[in-house]
Amino acid sequence: MTDYDHDFYNPRLEPYQPVIRAVPHPGELDARGIPITCLNCHARRDWLLLNVGPQVFVRCRCAAEWPEPDLTRAYFDQHYTEPEHEWDDYDTAMRALAFDGLFAGVIWN
Repeated sequence: MTDYDHDFYNPRLEPYQPVIRAVPHPGELDARGIPITCLNCHARRDWLLLNVGPQVFVRCRCAAEWPEPDLTRAYFDQHYTEPEHEWDDYDTAMRALAFDGLFAGVIWN
């Protein structure tokens, strides 16, 4: 587990701790001109974009997660709106958003 896997913080509570912004992205991502594919389950759409500082990570429904250097903070900011929910920790957020592996292979319409 890496440092960004630990907690999901509200920035108003403790501004010195990492803040993770999460935005569902139901379609394909093709930041490189080629659709991004999960190396674990081969999914090609239905992602959760995670922003931690300047980095953007992609998380799959199978719970695979990786940094995606071709997705910039600016790209994330284009798709980000005001937060709808806040969670006390990272694992609770991933379960609530259905990106904890339980729905691996499920496609939402």
